[in-house]
Amino acid sequence: MTELKNIPSSQSKSNYSLIRLYRMYESLRYNEYSMESGLGEIVDNSVEAQAARIKIDITTEKVKPMAKKRAKPKEQITQIVVADDGYGMAADALSKCLVLGESLRPKGQSQGIGRFGVGMTLGSISLARRVEVYSRNRSKSPFMYTYIDLYEILNGMIYIPKPIEKNPEQIYLDFLKESSGTVVILKNCDRLNDSQDGLANYFARTYRKYIGAGLDITLNDEKIYLHDPLYMDGPTLFDASGRSTGTIDPKAESLGETKIPMEIPGTDGETADIVIKMSLLPKEWRLERGAGGSNEAKKRKIDQNEGVSILRANREVLYGHVPFITGERGEASSMDIDRWWGCEISFPPELDSYFQVRYIKRGTEPVPALRNKIREIIQPVVKTARKKVKNDWTEETSEKNKKAGTFENAEKIMSDINRILPRNKKGQDLSEKQADEKLYEIAGLLQGEGNIEQKKEELIRKPFSIKLVSFPQTILFETDIILDSVIIRLNVHHPFYQKILLPLCGPFNEDESPSLCNEKSQLKDAILLLLTAYAKAEASFPGCEDMCEQLRTQWGSILSTAIKQFE
Repeated sequence: MTELKNIPSSQSKSNYSLIRLYRMYESLRYNEYSMESGLGEIVDNSVEAQAARIKIDITTEKVKPMAKKRAKPKEQITQIVVADDGYGMAADALSKCLVLGESLRPKGQSQGIGRFGVGMTLGSISLARRVEVYSRNRSKSPFMYTYIDLYEILNGMIYIPKPIEKNPEQIYLDFLKESSGTVVILKNCDRLNDSQDGLANYFARTYRKYIGAGLDITLNDEKIYLHDPLYMDGPTLFDASGRSTGTIDPKAESLGETKIPMEIPGTDGETADIVIKMSLLPKEWRLERGAGGSNEAKKRKIDQNEGVSILRANREVLYGHVPFITGERGEASSMDIDRWWGCEISFPPELDSYFQVRYIKRGTEPVPALRNKIREIIQPVVKTARKKVKNDWTEETSEKNKKAGTFENAEKIMSDINRILPRNKKGQDLSEKQADEKLYEIAGLLQGEGNIEQKKEELIRKPFSIKLVSFPQTILFETDIILDSVIIRLNVHHPFYQKILLPLCGPFNEDESPSLCNEKSQLKDAILLLLTAYAKAEASFPGCEDMCEQLRTQWGSILSTAIKQFE
C-alpha cells in the first residue's frame, strides 16, 4: 500500500470528500436485499451473539400513498423489531455496530455467520429510513441507545450518535428482564407492503440447525418450528402436534452423506469438509402423482420442495436450483418427482472462496471445478431417487387397478400435455364465488368416498378430472369447464359404460396374463382420452353451451341405441 508521505504534496489531498454520504446511503438502499434477507442480516447478529430467544414483531398501519391524493389508505409495514437475549454490547461496541465495514468479532476469531461487516446496516436501511439499537452486555446494566436516520444524514449527520442510556419499550424490557441482549428497531419502513407471506418459513428453513439446537424464534408471538427441506430433522410443527396425539411424524429416508475435503486458502495444506446430504421423502406422502400439490403437502411445504439447500456455518444462504448440478429442470414430467428428494450442501466459512459468497447472504455458486465434483456425486443419486418414485407410483397404480379401475392415467396424460395446449376459453369469466358455487354443485353429484369439500379441492387442483355420476340412461357424459379445470362427469347407467368401459375398469381376474391386463388398461385409457380430448376441445368454444349440450345428448342417445343392438 502506498503511504501518504510518499505522495507529492500537490496530490496529498483535494477539496472533495471520498463520498457524498447521503447519496451513498440512498444508493445502498437499492441493493439485492428482499424483506426476508434484510431481516435475516439482523437475525444473523442475534444468532452470532449466541441468543437463546429471538423475538420478531412487525407492525402494520394504514398509510395513504403520497403521490395519489384520492387513493385509499393501504395496509403497510411501518415498523419491525428484532429483540434477542444474546450477549449484547457495551457502549463502545454499540457505537460501532452501525458503521459500514466494522466487525465486532474479536481479533483472531474465525469467521462466523457474518463476513464483510456490512450486513446489519445494509439490511436495515434497505427496509427502513431509521434504525435504532438498544443493547446491554449485563443483565443488571442499563440499556444504551444509538441510531442512524437517513433524513438526518441528508441534513448533515456524519457521525453515529454517541450511545446514551435509554430503555426500549416496556414489552422488550420485560422480554430481557433477566438477561443481556439487543433490540433493533426499524422505523419509517417505506419500501414494504403488508405481505408477510413466506417470512415464517424463511426463518424456519434458514435457521433450522440453530432452532433444532434449541434456539427459540417467535414472529408476532407465534413460535417458529424448524423446516428441514430434507425432512429428516425435528422437532417440526408436525412433531409438536404429534406429541399431543401420540402419533409419530414420519421422517425421510437418508440417501447417503458424502464429504469433500478442500484445502483452506492461505494455509499450509489444512483442509475443511464440504458435506453433501441427500434424502427421499416418506413413501406414504408420495403414493400418487400430484400428491405434492395437496393441501397436506402444502402445509409441509412439499409443493415448494424443488432445489438444493446450501448452508454456510449452518445458516442457509441459498435454496433453489443450482445451475448445472442437477441437470435440466422445470419440465412438467419431472417437477413433481423432484419434490420428493432433498439435497443439502454445507460448508464452513473457511471455504467461502470456493462458493463465491456474496456480501449479501442471498446466493452462492460453487466455482466450476467444485461444481463438477458436486454434480458427479449428486446426479446418480437424483437419478436413483426419480426412478424409485416412478416405480412406487407404478406399483401403487397397478395395485389400485387390481382392486378397481381408475382414471388416473388418462387424467395424467392430459395434464402432461396441457401445458402445450391452448388455455380454456370457456369458463374463464366465472368469478371466484361463481366457480365455488359450481364446484359445490358438481361435488354433490359425484359418487365415491370423501366429503363435498374434499371433492371440491380435488376438482380445482387437477386440470382434468373424470368422475362418476348417476344420470338418465341416454346421457353418456357431461362436461364442466371451470376456470382452468376440465371436468368430465361419466354416467354409470349408460349402456356404453355398463357394457364396454366397466369391464375394462373393474378388477382384473387373477388368472389373466400381465399382457392382457396391460392391453385392457391401454384400451380403457384410450377411450377416456377420447372423451377428455373432446371436453378440452369444447373448452375452446365459449358461448356455445346449448349447442354442445344438445350434441352430447344426441351423441349419448344414438350410442345407447347402438350398444343395445351391439349385444
